[in-house]
Amino acid sequence: MDKTTHEVRLANWKALIERCQTRPKGQTAKQWLDANGISSKQYYYWLRKVRSDVYKQASATLIPSEEAMLPAVSFAEIPAKDVLPTNEASAVVIKTKKSTIEIPTNKTIKTEGEV
Repeated sequence: MDKTTHEVRLANWKALIERCQTRPKGQTAKQWLDANGISSKQYYYWLRKVRSDVYKQASATLIPSEEAMLPAVSFAEIPAKDVLPTNEASAVVIKTKKSTIEIPTNKTIKTEGEV
């Protein structure tokens, strides 16, 4: 079945399903289907198709996509020296398994033996 044929049949079944759903009180779905010459198997097959189609349309408009829920990502470059001079002390040292970040105090320190 091509897409156009499926869409036409889906629209027709949507109308039939609405009519069945608004049947008179006290009348069962089976009674309504029998009175209108509609097969129960066909009705429930198309009911699943209609519900699936309605769900897809609703979820596309009501449920935001995963990408829409993620915050925007931005990066800032932090200029840094590759190696600290030996006469500077670090005010902060952050170590991980793969890297080390040292933030110097910008004060020179005297090591033993220097004057």
